[in-house]
Amino acid sequence: MASIIYGGLLYIVAFGGNLILKNRVGIDLYKFVIPTVAILLIVGTYFKWSTVVEEYEINGEGRFKEPLNIVLISDIHLGYINGNSSMVKLVETVNSLNPDIVLVAGDTVDMHLKPVIEKNMLENFKDIKSRYGVFVNIGNHDIYGGGVKEFTDRLNSFENVTVLRDSKVLIDDSFYVASRDNFSKQPLREILKGSEEKPVLYMEHTPDSIDETIENKVFLQVSGHTHKGQFFPGGLFTKSIFKLDYGYKKFQDTNVIVSSGYGTWGPPIRVGTQSEVVLIKVR
Repeated sequence: MASIIYGGLLYIVAFGGNLILKNRVGIDLYKFVIPTVAILLIVGTYFKWSTVVEEYEINGEGRFKEPLNIVLISDIHLGYINGNSSMVKLVETVNSLNPDIVLVAGDTVDMHLKPVIEKNMLENFKDIKSRYGVFVNIGNHDIYGGGVKEFTDRLNSFENVTVLRDSKVLIDDSFYVASRDNFSKQPLREILKGSEEKPVLYMEHTPDSIDETIENKVFLQVSGHTHKGQFFPGGLFTKSIFKLDYGYKKFQDTNVIVSSGYGTWGPPIRVGTQSEVVLIKVR
């Protein structure tokens, strides 16, 4: 699949180069375009597969019983391009960070559930080691293919995994983990009702309702979706669309972290961004 995409890109460039020649712009430009695109493909593939751990430290303000190591993953995009080898590497990275809790902020699946089920990709989640378990949010791509119920049921059958859909759960009588599906119309105040006395770790795949999160005094929101643009200059557009499109920022009492994601949508290429897993230390 990846070779087809690469081949298609090179064909488009070659076709464009022929048009350049026909329009007498000059052969030097044509010779420049092909090597440049080839380099971008190589570099873009490297930054997709070379995963970094992005680390943030947040002041718990005395609201937690003890320090907390949170590992955030988003946008795995399992399917025809991102498969079992990608998941094995992800699990190894997550476990090396000794997480107390793992939050998966949506788009675990790249729309089509069929290759994920046929190749048992979800089974890798069983190997994640975390004190309080793995909690999964539903993103737009998890919904698009129409297999969200089967996806949810399969993950919820694993002892260490919980898919939270417009719901919350109390952890160790210390804090809540809450989550709202992408496209859900459920008001956040209804999901969080009764959680006012304890801090909330909240997952929402698309970071487009940060104002609502601030209004409800959520301690920490984690999101993905933006991929930080994935291809330069895409980040310029995501910056203009979202209140926070990447990184960490505190808004009043609410901490917000948006990850560029682990996988990719479309071709397995990143230009100007990098595959990441996020470690959040609440101190």
